[in-house]
Amino acid sequence: MENNTTAPDVAEAREALAAITTAQQAVRNTPWPTWIYPVNAALLAALALTALLSEDRHTITLAVMFMVVGINMTAGYRSGTPSAVPTSRGFLAAAAVAMLAAGTAVLLPTVSGPTWLIVVLAVVAAASYLLGGVAHRRSTRRTP
Repeated sequence: MENNTTAPDVAEAREALAAITTAQQAVRNTPWPTWIYPVNAALLAALALTALLSEDRHTITLAVMFMVVGINMTAGYRSGTPSAVPTSRGFLAAAAVAMLAAGTAVLLPTVSGPTWLIVVLAVVAAASYLLGGVAHRRSTRRTP
């Protein structure tokens, strides 16, 4: 089969690539539903608090992790952005702190850390994610 279309010149190619970048930015900056921020914060805190369980800790930890992923994927598909990561640096930094706190709490019992530290890490995870949610809402020009 023969291709009879002409190849774009440099300016047309540059313009087409710029349009792709603009479309990607628009998708990444799509506002999330307001309810997702407190739900994620609560689930991250619950994930951290699973470290306090003595029996079936690993099973419950996995269940909470699957809940986090499932809820976010469902919300993403409904909003048309199932796997888009926001461009808000404030949100990304706060979400990283929240995940680090929750992950540290989950791993803390293996190194026999104090129980109170797990609770503090759960609070840090929830508070950090909520602050990140505020940053994300503001970056999409919508106030919380």
